[in-house]
Amino acid sequence: MFKYQLLSLIMLVSSLSFAQKADTITIVTDRPDLTESSRAVSHKSIQVETGIIMFVEQPTEPTAFKTTLVQFPAVLARIGLFKNVELRLFNQFIKEKTHNPSLPEKQRSTYGMDNFQIGTKINLTTEKGLWPEIALLSHLVLPVGSQQLENDKALVNFIFSLSHTLSNKFSLGYNLGWSSDNTNPNGTGIYTMALGYSISEKLGVFMECYGLLSNLETATLGFDGGFTYLLSPKMQLDVSAGKGISENNYFLSAGFSILIPQVF
Repeated sequence: MFKYQLLSLIMLVSSLSFAQKADTITIVTDRPDLTESSRAVSHKSIQVETGIIMFVEQPTEPTAFKTTLVQFPAVLARIGLFKNVELRLFNQFIKEKTHNPSLPEKQRSTYGMDNFQIGTKINLTTEKGLWPEIALLSHLVLPVGSQQLENDKALVNFIFSLSHTLSNKFSLGYNLGWSSDNTNPNGTGIYTMALGYSISEKLGVFMECYGLLSNLETATLGFDGGFTYLLSPKMQLDVSAGKGISENNYFLSAGFSILIPQVF
């Protein structure tokens, strides 16, 4: 379950600006890619990012069974408390099904609210020449979810997000981070890199590689890609899909985000 929660965390807090023009595009989301954006929401603004994710894992071990995880709704609220500092609130409803024919149908599924997450994103530097834009993100995962889903204790994570504007069409973002873990004493490392391209002022596309370093020893690798479409400068639709390389899994995702400026 922790692996699914961590994938969800880095997925629902991830995206690039796709190098779209700053004078017409005001929303910069943390979805749909797994790479965190390096920019906090503007002061006194609220941005809400929602989505649905389906994660499917088909283990290669003969004693393991296929698992399907659906997260809906998944909601991230980002609040611009100060200039370059945002408050982040996240939670989601989870349904997990293990395709084990030896279990009664009613015992194959687990569902309920996930653990509540509260955190912040702080802009540390602006982009200048070869020097990237850098932000620091941190979250506290509180063990207050449904009984069958909650962690044994509170968890924390830290992520450094960096991005470069390569041209008026291309942008590059990458993350390095760490999360505490219920099962691994050394925690889990997080690493991602995404390349974004602006097809037009409204349509963007990205390709990405991502992975986790369990217990700081065993690494995983996956690839994903997707599209964003701006309904307006403050509303965005997205779709994405990814496939594990080192593990036999895949995910599908779709979402909607809205920015409400100068709320307070």
